[in-house]
Amino acid sequence: MIEPGVPPGERIRLHRRRIGLTQEQCAQLKGCTVSAWRKWESGDRQVASFSDWIEIARILRVRDLYRLTGLPVGELPEEPSEHETVPAIRAAMVSFDPKLAGEPDIKRLDEAVETAWDIWQERRPFNQIGAMLPELITEVRACIPQVDGPERDGMLRTASMLYFLARAFTKRVGAQDVSLLAADRAMAAAIKADDLDYRAASAWNVGMTLADQGHVQVVLDLATDAAAELEPTLPEAPPERMSIFGALHLLRAVQFVRLGEEPKAVPALEIADRVARKVGERNDFRTVFGPSNVGIHRVWLAVELSKPGEAIRAAQQVEIGSVPSVERRFVFYVELARAYSLRSEDVAAVQMLLRAERESAEELRYNVNVRTLTRELLRRENSLTREELRPLADRMGVLT
Repeated sequence: MIEPGVPPGERIRLHRRRIGLTQEQCAQLKGCTVSAWRKWESGDRQVASFSDWIEIARILRVRDLYRLTGLPVGELPEEPSEHETVPAIRAAMVSFDPKLAGEPDIKRLDEAVETAWDIWQERRPFNQIGAMLPELITEVRACIPQVDGPERDGMLRTASMLYFLARAFTKRVGAQDVSLLAADRAMAAAIKADDLDYRAASAWNVGMTLADQGHVQVVLDLATDAAAELEPTLPEAPPERMSIFGALHLLRAVQFVRLGEEPKAVPALEIADRVARKVGERNDFRTVFGPSNVGIHRVWLAVELSKPGEAIRAAQQVEIGSVPSVERRFVFYVELARAYSLRSEDVAAVQMLLRAERESAEELRYNVNVRTLTRELLRRENSLTREELRPLADRMGVLT
């Protein structure tokens, strides 16, 4: 019998040992990295969703979730409900025979996709982008069969960028099925256009989706292969190719850390850093690659490696105000919140979450990891954090 008050991570460890499984075996059964499982047990990372708790309970052969978590059901992380715009996006992606109302207008469609991307990166309005995507997807799909030659290649590039956006949006709202479909469609369009840069960008795009689903080795292999194909062309490559080469190495660094291979992550990060210093701040293929994004990844990597002090020092080198993407600025503040939380500096953690909220209140509500962190801060709230933490948690819908 586990005593009351034992934290969830320790309970996972005790139940695992009771049935004689190693952390490596549990991670394999869960389909996550060993690093992630270790962080759950150590308390460095909280289990982020109710379905994860159900899966962990199945692996550890625990029938009563309270025995495993020590938490009332009301305090367990919930699964986010599907965003109201997702069904129409999904329908547009899989409709059998999309129709075009008039003549193909390639230039207008390309401009419309670029405008949608600008809106998404600069303001992050979830409902507006979610409402725009079905019509754009339908029109682009209907347009492609009606053009050929160079126009068709241009339309395929436009389609690839549109699917990048669909992938990014649906990933953020938890529609992983649509996100993966959009990433695959982007890759297919790039292959049909026979464009190396778009293919490499599509590899990065697919990797961003698969990584969140726990397919770490697959993503590492994909990013490594794509970067290797680009590398021989770099001496005479334009900045946009070098930019995606750098972004692929950032993706590699993240996967190495998730595999627990820190020594291999460092060289990948250094390659990205050298490329970033050479090309400067860019946004090719909407990757927001440049010195600032490399700096944000340094913060993330340090937090993942349970080095909060190093993360905070790295953050001081990032000119976050110059980053054009709301999402990147949001991630920066969330990672700092995680770093301060690891040091039990909860006042600073709450302040970072408030800054993240100012960047994108909608993203804060949809982000499962942020909701989990907020619940953890609530569990150990005190007179210094209560005044700002409770209203924040209420706005996020996690106040119990």
